[in-house]
Amino acid sequence: MKAYRILVVFVCIVGWIWLFPKAEEKPWIEHGKVQLEIIRIELAGEIEFPGVYHVFEPITVSEALFLGGRLSDVADLSKLQLSEVITHDRQIVVLSLGEDPVQVLQKINVNQASFKELLTIPGMTETRAASLILYREAHGDFKHLDELLNVKYIGISTLEKIKPYLTL
Repeated sequence: MKAYRILVVFVCIVGWIWLFPKAEEKPWIEHGKVQLEIIRIELAGEIEFPGVYHVFEPITVSEALFLGGRLSDVADLSKLQLSEVITHDRQIVVLSLGEDPVQVLQKINVNQASFKELLTIPGMTETRAASLILYREAHGDFKHLDELLNVKYIGISTLEKIKPYLTL
C-alpha cells in the first residue's frame, strides 16, 4: 500500500510537470524614451477657471473649454469653432455677448511675428503662416497690409479676415 501511494504521488508529479510546462519567457524590448509633444492651451475670457493648460494629444476646442470649467451666462460661443482640433499651442478667448474680438486681441506686427504668433490669428493656417514668413524673408518687410495678397495661399477673403488682427 505504501508503494502504491508513492507511485500515485510520483505519477501526479510527473503528470503535473508534463501537463503544465513552464511559461515562455517573452523578451523585453526597450525603445528608449518617448518624446511627448506638449500642447499649451491658454483659456481666457468668460470661463470659470482661465489659465494655461497642457495636454499631450490633440483635442477639440470644446474639450479644451471643458478643462476650464463652466462658461459664464454671458459667454458667446458663436465665434468659436467647437469641433476644430487643436494640434499646436493655442490661445482661446471666450468673449461676452456683443463684445468685439478685435478689441480683445492685441494686434500682431506682421513684419516681426513668429510662426507661433501668426497661428494665433483667426483664419491663419500653418500653411499661410509659413508662406508669409518665407515671403517676408525673401522680399523684406511689408510696407502695407495689402502686400499680403502677394503671399501664396492668402487671397482677398483671407486678407479681409486676418487684417483686423495685423499691424505693421
